[in-house]
Amino acid sequence: MIVFLIIALILLSRSFYLKKEYAVTREITINKPKNEVFDYIKLLRNQNEYSYYNRKDPDTIKSYSGIDGEVGFVYRFDSKIKTIGTGTQTISEIIEGDKMCCNILFTKPLPLQSFAEIAVNSIDENETKVTWTFRSIYNYPLNVVIYFLDLEKLIGTDLASSLITMKEKLENK
Repeated sequence: MIVFLIIALILLSRSFYLKKEYAVTREITINKPKNEVFDYIKLLRNQNEYSYYNRKDPDTIKSYSGIDGEVGFVYRFDSKIKTIGTGTQTISEIIEGDKMCCNILFTKPLPLQSFAEIAVNSIDENETKVTWTFRSIYNYPLNVVIYFLDLEKLIGTDLASSLITMKEKLENK
């Protein structure tokens, strides 16, 4: 027990010096024009069709306020599945035709502030590269979690799955 306590104290004291933020990015090419892809992704309600998290729990309680596809639109979610949790996603920035940014605030199972950005870039007139970046801030002492979980793999796998589903939805429209 004493050894466990000493290890815990060392980890907590070292977490003052550990990074507090992590970012994960995934990309995919979609065989559709950039404007068509952007018009789809800027609507948060469309995440019900492609987001891994939205599809994982069909019983998630969802509510919306504002005008979808515009800054200030809020999506509220409440899931009993801990990896989804409870919180809000708010469109914080839109650069029309280029990117959409969201602030994501989780309240359960842990309070956590995250940010998502989905950017689109034309490869040619019928191909678009979609880049999805997810960042979170783990404040002390939770920042020690970054070193025990492979967040790059965990979050990255979920983002990649979401992008593959997005590609399938858009290319089959």
